[in-house]
Amino acid sequence: MSQNHCAVQGCRISIFNKPFGVSLFPCPTSNEMRNKWLHALRNRCALLDWSRSRVCSKHFEHKCFDSQKRLKDNSVPTLFPVYKRVLRHHNITPDKNKVDKLMSKLTQSELIADIKNSMKKVKEPVNFENFVTEDLKCRPDASIETQLWLLIKKQDNLNNRLLEHVVQNKKHIEVLQKNMDETKSTKKDVDQNVETYKYIIKCLQEKLATLEEQIEILTAVESR
Repeated sequence: MSQNHCAVQGCRISIFNKPFGVSLFPCPTSNEMRNKWLHALRNRCALLDWSRSRVCSKHFEHKCFDSQKRLKDNSVPTLFPVYKRVLRHHNITPDKNKVDKLMSKLTQSELIADIKNSMKKVKEPVNFENFVTEDLKCRPDASIETQLWLLIKKQDNLNNRLLEHVVQNKKHIEVLQKNMDETKSTKKDVDQNVETYKYIIKCLQEKLATLEEQIEILTAVESR
């Protein structure tokens, strides 16, 4: 990574175009801070060269700078805005999430049904199996249609497996629910038995008290 450009992917700041007040800072030298930077910049930099890479001030919070706008020793880059890629030929920003948003509105069963309907409309390429290797990859001379069909077949196989897991999970849930109901029923019976035993004990205690009174009376009579 050039020391003239910010190392964060998508950031276009360099010494040639940086706005006023924006600076490029070198990487830390201590192992402790380097580990913190590595953790913060994971998936943010294609390559981080400790001796050459630079990170611009736009990726640091305001508290990371002193009154002289110098970067504090314990500072870690934490600000990573989303950089939108501009299409070269049309000069417009693509809406990457449009399809994802549309698909998120469908249930899993609706998506699977849509995939199966799409598969019915697509015909299997001629000599399809001849272009598929033993490790389920297309030969180099396979057509685009063959490659797409193999992907569709893999997706269909995966969907079938997922459906099997769903069915199995439903059965497991039903068994667990049944066990829970039985446990609740057993607990209810136990609670009822406990109340019954309490009542019996209470009755026995009352009878015991009555017997003790009668014994006292008989003892008093005999003593006379």
